[in-house]
Amino acid sequence: MNRTTLAKVAGKAGVSKTTASLVLNGKADKVNIASNTRQRVMEVAKSLNYHPGKFSPGKLNGQSGIIGLFASSFIKPETSKWLQHLIMAAEKEGYIILPQTATKDNTGSKINAIPFDAVILAEKELTFEIKDPNDFEPPVLCLDFIPSSPELRYIAPSKEKQTNEIITQFYHHNKKAIGLLCINENSEEQKQLKKTYLENYCDRFDIPPNITSITASNDTVELIKACDQLIENGANGIIFETPQMVVKAMSIPKIRNLAQRGIMLAAFERIEGADFLPEGTLITLAPNYESMSEEVIDTLTRINNEIKLKPR
Repeated sequence: MNRTTLAKVAGKAGVSKTTASLVLNGKADKVNIASNTRQRVMEVAKSLNYHPGKFSPGKLNGQSGIIGLFASSFIKPETSKWLQHLIMAAEKEGYIILPQTATKDNTGSKINAIPFDAVILAEKELTFEIKDPNDFEPPVLCLDFIPSSPELRYIAPSKEKQTNEIITQFYHHNKKAIGLLCINENSEEQKQLKKTYLENYCDRFDIPPNITSITASNDTVELIKACDQLIENGANGIIFETPQMVVKAMSIPKIRNLAQRGIMLAAFERIEGADFLPEGTLITLAPNYESMSEEVIDTLTRINNEIKLKPR
């Protein structure tokens, strides 16, 4: 006889696997799951003769088996891209990823509201009121960005490595006059980007810097003006700092059609719909989401083990 799986119970009850697991493992009170939902899950499990295995995470030392994933929205591409990979990486170790929407003002209180074993912050704005990770019981890890506070741990792609890869690809396409378009801020990622551009491109090939910035990544007029400025200064390849810039730029015919003038663009993310652009329009990179997600779970495991070993 085939064993009834959690997925089958969740599907018949019309809930997610996460919700079904929380109910069946007695964790529903901790995440405020509605009583009618709990009853429906329990009835379905009984009708299918489902018997959950013992929920016993083997690595993290918390009591809930829940890892919180915080973002302002999971509809946005820059956060949704991580969700499935993190769920899969956590499930391999017996944990549940619980997505939580939050703002910069309530992230701290939401972290304290549920007994998480660990917390992942997927957006920089959520670190606004989080300066010292010791203020929270679960370990906090920032994903896909470098936080402003040096006290916060993070895992993010190497901007140096990515910038060098884009420069190499530009040269492969014979685009050797490279301009850089940044957002008007001074983030750690931008410092790495500019440093690599200046040292590994400008200084190395004795080429004058061609850098400009804009105040808002979704401003059509600013984007057109900035691109025109870089091209007037000789650029035949333009690096866009943020994926939001590129998404907006690809919606502007004047920028999208720069390939007809021999101008190539580059982005640090895979851009949805980019495959339909004419060849030679856009270079895109993307981190290995699967391996980075596994690194996140492994890192949180290690941090928890270190905490467990510390004398109290």
